[in-house]
Amino acid sequence: MRYPPDQKAKAKEAILQAGAQALRTNGFNGIGVDGLAAAAGVTSGAFYSNFPNKQALLEGVIESCLGKSFIDSDTGSVAERRDLLRQWLTEYISASHRENPASGCVMPTLSADVARAAPAVREAYRLRMAELIRKVSAVLDGNEADRERRAWSIVSMMVGAISISRAMPDGEEANRAIHHALETAVSLIG
Repeated sequence: MRYPPDQKAKAKEAILQAGAQALRTNGFNGIGVDGLAAAAGVTSGAFYSNFPNKQALLEGVIESCLGKSFIDSDTGSVAERRDLLRQWLTEYISASHRENPASGCVMPTLSADVARAAPAVREAYRLRMAELIRKVSAVLDGNEADRERRAWSIVSMMVGAISISRAMPDGEEANRAIHHALETAVSLIG
């Protein structure tokens, strides 16, 4: 049986997206290749025909998902992109993001796993993070060093607020962590 020419690319993308969701939910060590393949609706053999191992999938997830919604927004004036950053922060540092890791950002869930990963995965993370910091920094005012410092602070607050609030029981303290981090992150935009 012949497969359409784009079948392999579609299968790889399906594995990547399902893998991203499964890794966000379970963490890198919380799911094996069989579980990742099942989540994508493919066999383990199909997984291995697209990714040589789980580390390669993690690398692909980092490359395709880290900061994607803001990194992909390159249109408009600086003021429009600054407004987009405020909107992105409001969606990111939220109870909804805290409560839905499967559809959220990979940074709060997978950063610790990346720190223990192979050098190629860590390099993919570094490159995507550098791109995110560059994009955030580009919409801030002030000199270059101050913009970069504030961009790192904003991203650190984003990831930290979600990580901390997920670790806490639902309630007022978790909500305060999110509220105060969002307030401070937005104030750094200027």
